[in-house]
Order: sequence, then C-alpha cells, then structure tokens
Amino acid sequence: MSKGRRISKIRPRICFLDLEATALDADVGYLVGGGFLDEKGRFRWFYAKTPRDEKDVIISILDYLNRHHIFFTWNGSRFDVPFLTARAIKHNLRADLIYKPTHIDLADFIRNHLKISFINLYHVARFFNISKNMSIQGLDVPSLYLRAVNGDKKAAAKIKKHCKDDLDVLRRVFLKVLPVLREVKPELTL
Repeated sequence: MSKGRRISKIRPRICFLDLEATALDADVGYLVGGGFLDEKGRFRWFYAKTPRDEKDVIISILDYLNRHHIFFTWNGSRFDVPFLTARAIKHNLRADLIYKPTHIDLADFIRNHLKISFINLYHVARFFNISKNMSIQGLDVPSLYLRAVNGDKKAAAKIKKHCKDDLDVLRRVFLKVLPVLREVKPELTL
C-alpha cells in the first residue's frame, strides 16, 4: 500500500421504515402503505390505493428494504416487522426477506439504554427538543384510509404526510442517539 492512503470503513446502507395500516393486527387489518427515509433523508412511499393493491405494495417494500443492510423502526419489533411478515405470508410472498437486513428498533434501544419515563415517539422527540406534528396520528389512519379508498385524495395525502413526519422524527432521534448506538453496537460500523 502506498504512503498516505487510508483504509476507510465500508459503511452499511441504512434506512428508516414506518408502516401505516388499518389495524394493529395483521389478521384484521390491511397494509395501507410503507414509507422509507434513507440516511440522507430522502423519502420513498409505497401506497395501496385499495386493499387489492396490498400484495404489490408489499413486494415493493420487500425489494426496497433489501437494498439496505440495516433498517431502523420505532416499535418495529412489536408492530412493523411482525405485521409485514404476517401480511407477506398471507400473500405467499417471501417473508424471510424481511429478516435479511439487520433490524434495530430505536424504541427498544432507548428503553434499554436511556432512562426516559414514557417511550413513545412524541414524548422522546419532545425530550430531545425535536418537533413532531401531532395533527394526524396513527389512530387516524384507518378512517383516513376509508375516505381515501372512496376517492378522497386529501385523506390519502394526510396518511403520506403523517408517515413522512414519523420518519423524519425517527431519523432525528437516531442522529441524537447515534454516538451511544455506535458504542453499544460497534459491529454495525455506523
């Protein structure tokens, strides 16, 4: 090796995932859409205009997810990952692809490494002085989706906006805890 050349670490490709659904359980709800932010904050949105589009949206989500080495969620180990897994299996898709990238649930990470009284995204964001739009919440998605399926484009746009806001906040929380995350999980080479 010539003098002056440095060996640089290869950094993994990361993204942030948030799903929107009509229910918290995959046997009674449909996937409405899945949003992603990449490391630079670029947003991708995969949306099921009707429940019939769900399978195609899941295929797109699996494809995009598997372009990354690590994905981060908020409560994803309790909702996003098992919900997506169940819906993928229902449609005879390769649910194992969900588990190819490393998944880190930032809610679990914060619960285990920071002493904060209430682990929801809004509360943690507020604690870190990160603004969060609360005009639309996850609980609003089912009724918004019903309106969207019936042609209300503003309702569909609100779901997308809510997902993007959650992802923006998730990414900003990630950036706040990144120094601790690097120490606790050095194998990730973040």
